[in-house]
Amino acid sequence: MSVLKLNSKLNNPYYLSNSSGNEVLLYCEIKADEVKSEKERAPLNISLVVDRSGSMSGDKLRYVKKAVEFVIQNLNPGDYLSIVQYDDQVQVLSPSAPVTDKSALLRLVASIREGGSTNLSGGMLEGFNQVKITRKEGYVNRVLLLTDGLANIGITDPSQLYNIVQRQLQENGIGLSTFGVGADYNEELLLQLAERGGANYYFIETPDQIPQLFARELQGLLSVVAQNAMLHITFPSEFLSVAKVFGYLHQVSGNKLSINFNDVFSGEEKAIIVKFKVNNPISLVSNFVVTLSYNDVVETLDKVNIEQLLVISPTNDAQLFRNSMNLETLENSVFFNSSEMFKEIMALSDRRNFDEVRAKLQIALNYLKSHIEMFPSSERLQKLLLQMQDYLQNIPTMETMMDHELRMSQKMSKSLNWMMEKRKD
Repeated sequence: MSVLKLNSKLNNPYYLSNSSGNEVLLYCEIKADEVKSEKERAPLNISLVVDRSGSMSGDKLRYVKKAVEFVIQNLNPGDYLSIVQYDDQVQVLSPSAPVTDKSALLRLVASIREGGSTNLSGGMLEGFNQVKITRKEGYVNRVLLLTDGLANIGITDPSQLYNIVQRQLQENGIGLSTFGVGADYNEELLLQLAERGGANYYFIETPDQIPQLFARELQGLLSVVAQNAMLHITFPSEFLSVAKVFGYLHQVSGNKLSINFNDVFSGEEKAIIVKFKVNNPISLVSNFVVTLSYNDVVETLDKVNIEQLLVISPTNDAQLFRNSMNLETLENSVFFNSSEMFKEIMALSDRRNFDEVRAKLQIALNYLKSHIEMFPSSERLQKLLLQMQDYLQNIPTMETMMDHELRMSQKMSKSLNWMMEKRKD
């Protein structure tokens, strides 16, 4: 029995031949079973990369130490752990090794002190290096990067950092989760690093949240049920091209679209919408082949492949086309479209363009309200609607905020939106 379930649907199994402007949508969702296996969990190979720059002094560093101590206490001798600290310099506090002497590790953590600037790239690269040194098949390989500031030493160009992280995931199977503390870090950078690292992003509003969010990440790592989860979609490229993919990063080669879902936790859901542009009217019955492959690390301990075939047929029957619409795909399309509009609106607020924010937010709300009537039981759409309405009501307050307050407010809104998109709310 497969530990992951694949659900894939087109917005319509028919293409209306005598109508212009049709788009083709494909919805894909994977769900992991809630697994309570008596077998041993997948072992971990993780690196904790800790910002100890001067701005981390006081409560931030104190709670970081608590979080690292929590991780150490919950690992087994079969797990590998490394601890990297960085300011303007990068230091390997504890090289990657099995967790056999927790007391020694705890003493090292107690020795961490604040320092100077923020060489984020150096710390991150050393974290990847440590995991790579002890990387083994069947292990969950992950770097956990925590920072409260901007990358101002070493590699600071976001595109270079993104390429490094994406290459580590693709070539070595090493993921990256990011933790941003306070108002001063670049949330777009940490969000995109986590996206390309195939893992998680956390906004930490106050230092006392650091241990609980590390605990949440560790809980997920300890409940991985599938690794190297890849989704491949083969589509009829003689008619269609990929216009946009909502939900996760993707790659397209010829008539094949690929998405790396990486590790999947017990009970986790992941979903995408693919929007196809119709370059030539679909004149022949055509196929989409959706394939999910992954390594089962709980039950079969083997490679699993699930394949689903979707068929789209041309028709001139407008009534048949209307009656064949798939509401689940449409509902998720409305959600992702609305979420994308909301992200663009929040970017305008960063620049304090609040008149434009009001206008575009009203357009987005009208769009969402006009479609939500079709899906009255959709909790996801209702939750997004409430978040956007709250945001609209909060604009007068945001206009009076100091820059520090506005950054904190924006980080919270963006984090909530990201969690909804990733179904982690």
